[in-house]
Amino acid sequence: MEEAIGSSVFEVISKVEPEPIREHWVVVADKRYPPKQVYQLITGLPRSAYTSHRALAELRRLGLSTSVYTPPRTEAVQAESSDGSKGNNELAESFATLSRFLTDHDLTAHLAAAEAALHHAGSATSRAVTIEYGFSDDLLDAALAVRTHVGRLNDVIHATVIARVLPAILEEGEVVIRQPSLGAGNDRSRPFDLETDRRIAEFKVAQWKGADTMRKRGVVSDLVHLALDESGRRAQLFVVGALPVRFLQTSTSTIAWALGRSSPHTRARFDQRFGPATGFTVAEFVRVHGDRIELVDLATLVPSLALPQELT
Repeated sequence: MEEAIGSSVFEVISKVEPEPIREHWVVVADKRYPPKQVYQLITGLPRSAYTSHRALAELRRLGLSTSVYTPPRTEAVQAESSDGSKGNNELAESFATLSRFLTDHDLTAHLAAAEAALHHAGSATSRAVTIEYGFSDDLLDAALAVRTHVGRLNDVIHATVIARVLPAILEEGEVVIRQPSLGAGNDRSRPFDLETDRRIAEFKVAQWKGADTMRKRGVVSDLVHLALDESGRRAQLFVVGALPVRFLQTSTSTIAWALGRSSPHTRARFDQRFGPATGFTVAEFVRVHGDRIELVDLATLVPSLALPQELT
């Protein structure tokens, strides 16, 4: 926000009712506002797009009076990136803030203690508890910023696992004949995660923990896609651990349930090829039509994916 802001902008802001001050503030027309409220009114950006620190810094550059805030900064965060941008620094700062909070506390015990402290609390006590237990605006900003980016971690894991597995599974002379699907939704015209001149394969990299309804549906959908292929190539379904395999081989849930969130096209293809989906349990379908699909535990190829013993 380098350009000058006209006085008319602040005149408009001064007519807006200030939201409650929780921690930081900025003065506009002799009234204290939360800095993120003012920054949003000036820029039009959603509040999840910036931190309180950024809002305070930018508003101070405009000559406004603000609360004092000097966030702890790691050496890596202190230097701006080579192109002068601040976005990467802010994200690194958010990761550092969240990491400190999680490292300094046993989260379960910390939350339990805060819950106990808030029992019978009024406004003043709850405010004191919020400060004592570190539930600050800065922590919330950091968590929101990290969550926005961490949502892509599954794509990073998915892509890295496939890339690292390929050299181990491709046979002599075998070649990938279609771009592999490393990222979810990259190209919906690609029917499989991996397609070579000798095999088709789907990869499910999630580590199951027991209550995995969406993952169960997803693994059945991938199994059905592999079973519908008529090319005669080797078919493989890569999963993590014993739980997905056990589910596929023993589940009494119907295929109709498992494909309930799949596209109508997939369900129609299933009915046309195998008969009504209500007529099969998952285990029956795997036994009758999934026998040519090899179930492979990815942990045997990528040991870092191995689950703790209690989850297998």
